[in-house]
Amino acid sequence: MEGITVALDLMGGDFGPRMSVPAIKQALTFYSDLNIIAYGREHEVIGLLRSENLTDNSRVEFINAADVVYNDENPISALRHKRQSSLWKAIEAVSNHKAMGAVSAGNTGAMVAIANHLLGNISGIHRSALVKVLPSLNKNGTVFLDLGANLHCDQEVLCQFAIMGSVLASEHLKIDNPRVAILNVGRENCKGSEVLQKASELLKQYKGINYIGYAEGNDIFSDYADVVVTDGFSGNIALKTAEGLYRVIEKKIYGNSSLLHKILIPLKNIVKSRITHMQPDGFNGSSLIGLNGVVVKSHGAADTSALVNAMAQAYRECKNQMPRQIADGLVNLKGA
Repeated sequence: MEGITVALDLMGGDFGPRMSVPAIKQALTFYSDLNIIAYGREHEVIGLLRSENLTDNSRVEFINAADVVYNDENPISALRHKRQSSLWKAIEAVSNHKAMGAVSAGNTGAMVAIANHLLGNISGIHRSALVKVLPSLNKNGTVFLDLGANLHCDQEVLCQFAIMGSVLASEHLKIDNPRVAILNVGRENCKGSEVLQKASELLKQYKGINYIGYAEGNDIFSDYADVVVTDGFSGNIALKTAEGLYRVIEKKIYGNSSLLHKILIPLKNIVKSRITHMQPDGFNGSSLIGLNGVVVKSHGAADTSALVNAMAQAYRECKNQMPRQIADGLVNLKGA
């Protein structure tokens, strides 16, 4: 196949192929040079592929995968025993250069373990990290990592996350000298754990990074920093809290059937149009960076449109050769 080929785990997520198969059809309409290799259980998928007229599409290749990694499965068990799963096969397609990137809405821990095993880390990087560009008052958005790949991080790992985040902001978002901050409970130098304080001291000595100190939770969506770094435990909680808050606001705007609500609908439509870009499905897809290949994790509860956005993200990262950009950026920063 010519163009950009992305491998898709059809079985991952809360809804599996019911959402991922229609997402293929939509994604293909957006990118004329996108090809999909889809992995899943044939008896569960083939009817859906036929209903979407994808079985004879030259840009779609379906490959049967006999097994599935379930959402509650232990990552180490999946790594050892699920080599015939759709998740394993999708990432394996990247490692053997059959595809340029992989997308899954499945088990995050298993995806991280399998991707680290099959793809390996970029030279100089000890751990990969899940990253997302969050919408914010900063017109470019805020690069936020880690979102759950590493629940516990020491100061060296946090510094590497800061470096990768800075490269991503510089190369992908084209931000000149991006501002980097560490997420903490306050901006004061005395705040935070020993690990955070040691990471802060290390970054102060790193001339290639524009480190501005600590950021608080309410700074993530402001224009305070271009990159905010934290461990995967705090990052995942912060991300899901923000997603939950958006959905509460959305329901508050449209969840009332009273006469007053109906009268105010035009005004509410204006308000909603101003915050639509914050809709979680609109920026669905976290990139597992630091690997020798593109891997995008979709939210487990993603619907079809959200999965399309995750595939679009993988497509863009493949097209822009994101792993190479990060590797080159690391070399340039170390030489600074």
